[in-house]
Amino acid sequence: MKKLLFLAFILAGCVSSKPSIPRWLHEKLLQAERNTGSYEEVWQYEYRGQVVYYFIPGCCDRFTELYAADGRFVCHPAGGITGKGDGKCRKFLEGRKNGELIWKPQGSSIDS
Repeated sequence: MKKLLFLAFILAGCVSSKPSIPRWLHEKLLQAERNTGSYEEVWQYEYRGQVVYYFIPGCCDRFTELYAADGRFVCHPAGGITGKGDGKCRKFLEGRKNGELIWKPQGSSIDS
């Protein structure tokens, strides 16, 4: 229990300098901290006038994940065997704007 509270405190410190993040995102990031290797980075972008969150997997032919600000899954913009995602949002990678790295796993440098 102490370890979980410490992890929540550390994660809250990592994101507290950013604008308030949605609850679903906070919980998904807590889960990612527990599951080492699940995600390498999480970015916030503007896409088609909306805030979206782009999850980059930790390894090997896994799909990237794009979520709307309300937590609704949008698509897999990249990844998979072809590297081209699921084809449902082909314009995301070139249409995204104002990217901000909002999360990396504990122990990795956000500046590297």
